[in-house]
Amino acid sequence: MGWVDWQPFSYRNEQQQLRGLDVELLNAIFLRAGYQAKFNEMPWARVLHELKFGTVQLTMSANITAERQQYSRFSHPYREEETAIIIRRQDAERWRGITTLEQLINTPDFHIGVLKGFDYGNTFRQLMARPELQPRLQMRLRLDQLLKMLQGGRIQGFILDPHGLQEWQGKDGVQDKLYILLHIEQTPVHLMLSKESTTEAQLQRINQAIDQLKQSPDYQQILDRYQFRSLHSQENTHK
Repeated sequence: MGWVDWQPFSYRNEQQQLRGLDVELLNAIFLRAGYQAKFNEMPWARVLHELKFGTVQLTMSANITAERQQYSRFSHPYREEETAIIIRRQDAERWRGITTLEQLINTPDFHIGVLKGFDYGNTFRQLMARPELQPRLQMRLRLDQLLKMLQGGRIQGFILDPHGLQEWQGKDGVQDKLYILLHIEQTPVHLMLSKESTTEAQLQRINQAIDQLKQSPDYQQILDRYQFRSLHSQENTHK
């Protein structure tokens, strides 16, 4: 199981114990499937590389793309994620005229930070393919690198699920200095299994476990622990 340090989805607490929304959901799924996970931390780009060759069997928090389907099987969705453009709060007034993605594209001095290997859903995938945006995309391996670029004014925003802002809660007021400029879309999130080292039967077993979990009270209890229900009210407010 390849995983990435990504609060509140998967991270180590002060006691170095593995915690997070996706970790808890995965453990609940595996409990019902009769599997046990062995977690290995690595950058997301490497997780995808290892999945191709089968040295990592599975990962969490994955969107379906045509490229990934060549080497992976995808489970039923087990939660949703949101895609948003995050900017510095001090720049909110400067960019307040940007209320749609089309306006963002037509703002040539707005450079966007993205994480290498990450997929941000269908809407932003199409956006990234547009030639006029290519020179304005800055790709990095880690979120903290994008944050430094944003703070230094080298990019004007980056793409993130707003829940990911929890990573900086209480850290030098970083979270308070960030602002959600645009909510883009919600996307189903899946487990991604390597075709090289897993079977269709294993996928079906995991799918049954996901369906069982979503019908049990445990599912909402886990979401509530991470205040995940608020995502829907946010969407209704901003879209």
